[in-house]
Amino acid sequence: MKKFIALIMSALLLSLAGCKGDHKDVPSDPETAEPLRVFIDVEFGSSVFSSAATAMKEYKKLPSKGSTVTYASFQDVITELGGPEDIQLEFPPKSGEDRDAYMTALRTEIMADKGPDLFVCLSGLGWCWDQADHTGQFVNALFQFPQQAMERSMLLPLDGYIEKAQFMEWDKLTPVIMDAGKNEKGQLLLPMTYTVPVAYFKEDEVQFRLDTGLTWKDMLSGPPELEAAAGSSHMSLQSAALWPMADYKGDKLAVTEEELLEYVTLRREAEERLKTVDVPDCTTQSLKPAIWFDDDYGKDNELTLIPVYSRSGGYTAIATSFLGININTRRPDDAFFIADYLMSKEAQQSKLYAYMTWDSALPTMEGLMAGRGWGVSDSRDGAVYMSENLYEKFVELREGISGTEFQTSLEKELYDLYSEAAYGESGKPVETLVHETYMRMNMMLAES
Repeated sequence: MKKFIALIMSALLLSLAGCKGDHKDVPSDPETAEPLRVFIDVEFGSSVFSSAATAMKEYKKLPSKGSTVTYASFQDVITELGGPEDIQLEFPPKSGEDRDAYMTALRTEIMADKGPDLFVCLSGLGWCWDQADHTGQFVNALFQFPQQAMERSMLLPLDGYIEKAQFMEWDKLTPVIMDAGKNEKGQLLLPMTYTVPVAYFKEDEVQFRLDTGLTWKDMLSGPPELEAAAGSSHMSLQSAALWPMADYKGDKLAVTEEELLEYVTLRREAEERLKTVDVPDCTTQSLKPAIWFDDDYGKDNELTLIPVYSRSGGYTAIATSFLGININTRRPDDAFFIADYLMSKEAQQSKLYAYMTWDSALPTMEGLMAGRGWGVSDSRDGAVYMSENLYEKFVELREGISGTEFQTSLEKELYDLYSEAAYGESGKPVETLVHETYMRMNMMLAES
């Protein structure tokens, strides 16, 4: 009898140990008195300055009746589709001490196996602009390193749910971007938006054939247009040149201190050289739905796009937002209903996505931005899409992406490092600046 009881207890313990990592067939709990909590953190790094809470109340414009404009709320839309009727949307403060206190309390709640059912987040960090006093600051996201959340069993595996999805069209979500949310446990995060740091040239001045074998150092030894794309690349997306940046299984950097020093040194040298040579007109920024052109450099020009290649070869995308389901949710089916809808064409063209795409990034669904009817929201009731000449080149560039990493708080460290090394007044040798930054980044990964 004792042996029988021992076997039963062992089986029970094994069952309990395994249940946290596998919610695949767990149904939603109809008896729960708590609402479905959806955490939405998309304002702090956005170029849209209106309230996301208001956008979700005025989520979808309804057919007009005369001059009266009416809207359906996000809850109305989900209810109409047959989804949960008790959604509680949660919006954290954008910046400052209120945000810090809010995030500390939320992380404590998550560590206690509680927290929101669904996370909808900008990734890593963002530049928060204060319109009142015209100042800005970097602000960290809830998950500064989304890959670590994936490794630490904080998120529900979604593969079984995706197979039964009602709204998303999985085969139209760019595979190389979606792979960023996957590890050996399955698909844990769904990237919503991404970008690539690129330089735009006029094709009659610059011709370039995308080459997946090219490296960042190869760009520096190339013609002026390649050196300009590498040496003047987007300051807030420098990790693209250093990919792979981190080892998230080991919680440490994947780039060595010597490689980081070489990167800073070579970029500074390139920046100085570019002052002495003729470089074709260009603009260096990130891929986004619409870019600014002047009269001489407009939508009628054929374009050449040159991405920033990485130290290991090929060029990568940066996932800038994502959604994921809390592994401790009591309502996985309802949470996935929302997640499924948020990856649909309708949702990716909605006001919510404008906070993640406007002037910064692209939605993951292929075909969007191709023209009228396929535009993405301008955060009001209009839409923006790429000009034909830009869309054609964008598709060609998208097909050659080698891999994707989530944007993380390491970007700020790289930004600060290069800013101080190139333009700062501390007087510290570049070797010292690199060493201090390298140690700090490793510590961030180890302690987060």
